[in-house]
Amino acid sequence: MERLRKRGLRVVVAVLAAVAVVGGAVAAVGLWRLAAYDGNIDRIQGALPDGGVGGTADPGDTWLLVGSDLRGASTPTKWRPGEANADTVIVLHAPEGAERAHLISIPRDAWVYVPGHGPDRLSRAFREGGPRLLVEVVQRETGVTIDHFAAVDFEGFERMTDALGGVEVSITDPVYDPSNGWYWPAGANRMDGAQALRFVRERKGLPEGDQDRIKRQQAFLKAMAAEATSADLLADPVRLDAFLDAASASLAVDERVGMTTLRAMGARLAGVGPEGLVFVSLPIGSTGWIDGKNVAFLDQEVKRGVFAALREGTLEAYVAEFGLENAVDEVR
Repeated sequence: MERLRKRGLRVVVAVLAAVAVVGGAVAAVGLWRLAAYDGNIDRIQGALPDGGVGGTADPGDTWLLVGSDLRGASTPTKWRPGEANADTVIVLHAPEGAERAHLISIPRDAWVYVPGHGPDRLSRAFREGGPRLLVEVVQRETGVTIDHFAAVDFEGFERMTDALGGVEVSITDPVYDPSNGWYWPAGANRMDGAQALRFVRERKGLPEGDQDRIKRQQAFLKAMAAEATSADLLADPVRLDAFLDAASASLAVDERVGMTTLRAMGARLAGVGPEGLVFVSLPIGSTGWIDGKNVAFLDQEVKRGVFAALREGTLEAYVAEFGLENAVDEVR
C-alpha cells in the first residue's frame, strides 16, 4: 500500500500536468512536506458553474485539464482576461476501480457556441471568461458534468519538465518547421522544458496539423508519467521532492479540490499507471476559415457517441469498438 501511494502521487502529478494528488503519496518524501505541497497549489474561486448537466453511470471523477498559453508573469488562475487562450483542453475520466483512465482531447480551434460571445473557437471561451466559461462550454458540448478543473501555464510546464531532468519522446520521422527554425530528428529526443514546450505546441511542420499536435501533447504526458514513476526518481528523494514542489507550484485547481480529493485521485490512478492511460482525440470532420480564423468542425456523430458512452459507463468498450485510441509511444 505504501508503494502504491508513492506511485499514485507521481502518476497523477505527471499525467494531470500537475493536477494533483500531491498529497496522495507524500510519504515518498515525508509527511512533513504535505503542507508545503498543499500550500503551493493555487485555488480558483468560482471555476465551476453552479449545477451540472448530468451524471455518469460509473462512480468516479471527471476533470477538465487545461494548458494555458499565458505569457509573462504567471497568475494564480493561469489566466488574464483577453490575454490567455486554452492551448490544450483535455477531459479526464477516471472511474473508481477501473483498470484504465481516459483522456479525451478537444481541439482548441473547435467551432462551438460561447455564451455571451456567439459562435467561436473553443479557446476563446477561456480567453474571454476564464475557467468558469470554458467549463460551461465544455459541459454544453459534451453533456458531461465537470467535477473538477485544473490548469498549468507555459512557465509551469517548463518548470516541471526541468525538475525531472527532461523528458524523452520518440519521433517517427524528422520534422522541420522553417517558420521557426525548429527541428526534431527521428528517434528518441530528450527535451528540457523550453524544448518540450516547442514540441507540444508545434503544428506547422506536421502533416495533420493540430491533430498531430494533440498526439504530441498526449505522447509527452505519457512520457512524463513514465519519468515521474521511474525507480530512479523514487530512489532519489531530493529530485523527487524537487519535482513535486515544482509540479504543485505550477498548478491551479478549483476551490473544491482539497487533500481528500487529491488523495482519492492518486489512489485511483496509482493502479492504472502510465500504460493504463487511454488517449483519445475528438476527430475533425472538416476545417475552414471564419472571420479570418482557422476553425475546426468536429465530427458531431463521434463526439456524441464518445460522451454518451462516458455518461453510460461504456467508454472503454466504445473506444475499443471504433478504434479511437491514439498510439502515442511514437509520434510525428
